[in-house]
Amino acid sequence: AGQLVKTLEFDAPEHAAQPLIQSVVNELLGDQDGGGFESDGKNTLGYSPARADNAMRTSEVLDGVLGSYYGGRHDEFWLRPETWFGLSKASL
Repeated sequence: AGQLVKTLEFDAPEHAAQPLIQSVVNELLGDQDGGGFESDGKNTLGYSPARADNAMRTSEVLDGVLGSYYGGRHDEFWLRPETWFGLSKASL
């Protein structure tokens, strides 16, 4: 039986992270009047939607998901690639 392949084509957005990055920079600079940009260049975001509590939860999730791959992420795991379970499995 043949396989059906569906190709989706689309234009990738330019600088997809620019509005978030700009809102963080603007907030750090004390500018709550602007930050995000609409397609026409108009500032739209005041306070940055990036919050420390969200970052901490994300970090905890990543540590939980990747901990078994790296043999733990409680130390400088990047200095001991020979202990990475996932890396040793991938090279078999």
